[in-house]
Amino acid sequence: MNAEEILAQAKTDTGIPAGWVVFPLLRSKVIVGLIGWASGIILGLGLFALAATVVIPYNYQRGPLPAVVTTILLGVLLFVGLGSAWTLISDIRRLRARQKHLIVVTPEEFVKQEGDKIVHVPLVNIRYVTARGVPPPEQNPEDADISHMPSAGENVVGSLLGRSLLPGAGMKARRKRMRTPTSLAFVDTRDDSEVTVVTDGAYGDPFAIAAVLKQYAAAVQQLV
Repeated sequence: MNAEEILAQAKTDTGIPAGWVVFPLLRSKVIVGLIGWASGIILGLGLFALAATVVIPYNYQRGPLPAVVTTILLGVLLFVGLGSAWTLISDIRRLRARQKHLIVVTPEEFVKQEGDKIVHVPLVNIRYVTARGVPPPEQNPEDADISHMPSAGENVVGSLLGRSLLPGAGMKARRKRMRTPTSLAFVDTRDDSEVTVVTDGAYGDPFAIAAVLKQYAAAVQQLV
């Protein structure tokens, strides 16, 4: 099957074929991310405006060193605010076209649709599946299995716990439960290029997706 046929089959309401694993864009995860980016906009631009009113023009009249330090500080705050705004817009667009964001792993193929972009790689050509970051402590990514993949609700709870930075008696326990949405990629041996699968947790736990890819790719490659 070509990529378009695989995606069409995965999106049907009649059910996906046996052995297929589908990772749709999780609306709840994207919404949680939107809240975070909105907070980044408020924090970054708010602090930028506050700091600018305090240090301009006074710091620029005290010599080159204060002026350079002030410019760097204001630049960082502006970058945080504008960067958060750009990512917020991107996630809103992604959420509005959620049906065009999908990862499908069949017994022989990997297909990802991200908007109008489609990535299609036979599993036999997938090597070095790597999830970068800190895996959830309750799950060993090397021993993970499809039947143990977390649900969308568990992913949301994990993200909320991971972002909780309030001081208190439970701080140490919360840090142990932190989930760091990271990146997942593999190497396509057809041209030795790196293919990025995910850059956040919007499709679920990146380490669970990595476990599925490793399991399916290994099963195919053992037959070659």
